[in-house]
Amino acid sequence: MGFLVMWKVVVFLLFSSIVYLPNSNGQAYFRISADFTIKESTVNGKEFYKGKVFFDKNVNKIIYKISFPDSKKLVMADTQMYVLQNEKIINQRFTPSTNRFSIFNLTLSGHLKNYGLDKTGYYINSIEESEDQTIIEWLPPTGLEDKLGKAVISLKNDQLFGIVLFKPNGEIMGKRFYKDYVSVNGLPFPKKVIQVSYLHGAEYYKITTFENIKIDELENEEMYRIDLNSK
Repeated sequence: MGFLVMWKVVVFLLFSSIVYLPNSNGQAYFRISADFTIKESTVNGKEFYKGKVFFDKNVNKIIYKISFPDSKKLVMADTQMYVLQNEKIINQRFTPSTNRFSIFNLTLSGHLKNYGLDKTGYYINSIEESEDQTIIEWLPPTGLEDKLGKAVISLKNDQLFGIVLFKPNGEIMGKRFYKDYVSVNGLPFPKKVIQVSYLHGAEYYKITTFENIKIDELENEEMYRIDLNSK
C-alpha cells in the first residue's frame, strides 16, 4: 500500500518497546472518526486515496475504509496490517506497532502536543522561544543513544506545529507538520498533516486532510470493532 510511510518504521519499531503511559487528563476521550484524503508522492509516482478512518483506543485498531481508487479496508492491529476486500482478508503482513503513536491515539490521550515523547523516556535538552514559536529539543533515553536519535518539536499557539526526527548519526529521518487545528468536543485536532520522508536520498511528501471529525460517536460500532477472526 502506497500510503504506509517508510521513514517512521524504524523509529516506531524502537519506540514500541518503551512503556507508554495512559491518559492523565480529566476527560477520557476514547474514539475518533473522520473523512480523509491522502495525496502522496512515492517511488512509484503520485498516489491519491480517500475514505473514512475509525479508531477506538480501547480496541486499538485503526481502520481505513478506502473508497477511492478502489473499495477496500486497511486495518492496523497490533503488529499486523490487514487488507480486506469484499469483507475478506486478501493480504496480511507484519508492521511495527505504531498505533500508540498515531495522530488518533496521541490526540485522544492528550499527548499530541509533545508527540508522546514525554511518555517514552525522552527528555528535554533545550527550549528556545521566538515571536511565534517554541522550539524544544528532546534527547533519547540514556543508554539508547546508539539506537534512537534526537527529536525537535515546534509549538505554535501552544499546539504541536512540527516535529523533526533524527537518526542517531544526526541525519534527518523525517518531518511532520500539523496545521488547521479545529476544536471537536473541546479536543484540538489538526485537519492537515504534511509528512516528509527520505528514501535513498530522495524526498517524498504525503499530505493528509481530515474533515467531518467526530469524537466519541456511538454510531458505526461495527467499524470500530471489526472482527478479523471472521474474515
